[in-house]
Amino acid sequence: MNSIQSLPVGNGDDLEQRVGRRSVPFARRWKEVVVINHADLVFITCYFITGLVDSSAFNAWSCFAIMQTGNTIFLGLGASNQPEGNPYGWLKSLITVCFFLTGSFIFSQMSLRVGSRQRRVLSISFFVQGICILISAALIQGDIVPHPSTTGPKSDLGGRLFLELIPLFLLAFQGGGQMAASRGMGFNELPTTVLTSVYYDLASDPKLAVRPSENVKRNRRIGGVVALLIGAIAGGWIFKSNDGLGTALWIAAGLKLAIAVGWCFWKAEKDEKNNLN
Repeated sequence: MNSIQSLPVGNGDDLEQRVGRRSVPFARRWKEVVVINHADLVFITCYFITGLVDSSAFNAWSCFAIMQTGNTIFLGLGASNQPEGNPYGWLKSLITVCFFLTGSFIFSQMSLRVGSRQRRVLSISFFVQGICILISAALIQGDIVPHPSTTGPKSDLGGRLFLELIPLFLLAFQGGGQMAASRGMGFNELPTTVLTSVYYDLASDPKLAVRPSENVKRNRRIGGVVALLIGAIAGGWIFKSNDGLGTALWIAAGLKLAIAVGWCFWKAEKDEKNNLN
């Protein structure tokens, strides 16, 4: 009984102050601005994800999920009822373009209002992107959405509900967030969703042939092209396997969520300045 009475008893205010002091470092860390050093590798990885997702989506639904130039062409062809055998191709293209624009607007506004290089913005952005792909993969895996393994190759929209539009708009939406992040970090040479401008910038670069250490932007562009190509090749082979579309999306979702976690531990600007001092 005496031992119990001898235990120190603190009031609620003391406990609240102790908890508050412990939570301050995390709150500050969550709002830190991260450095851009080696962040280009993240967006080169995003190019791989684009190649993986779009090669699979095109094989499944004759529509790109992230790259919107081709979808705009398909949308235009829909005015003349082309391509034949794909009567709703224009609708799939329209949905993906609209939701890519929606994702670009929402994610870019979040970056502008809060801070494009803040740890919390990048982590939340990639977490949402990963969840969008995760939901798409789950819909495919559960055979809720028609896909080639259940309906045969090059399937049209499945049923009156047009369920195929669900993963398409989710994938397009997260693609806008991916591009907003690369622009917010200042990597304009790595848009992560297109290659035409990248090809031009490579071909017109006056320092195209210099050593790697003398032209970082060229190195990044080449890395993006190679990563997207490898992703597309991987997506093609994975698609040919059993339930390949779902597998490709699970891989893409895992990479996005891993990036989201990675931003939580990315070096902050203040850490780098302290190291220099």
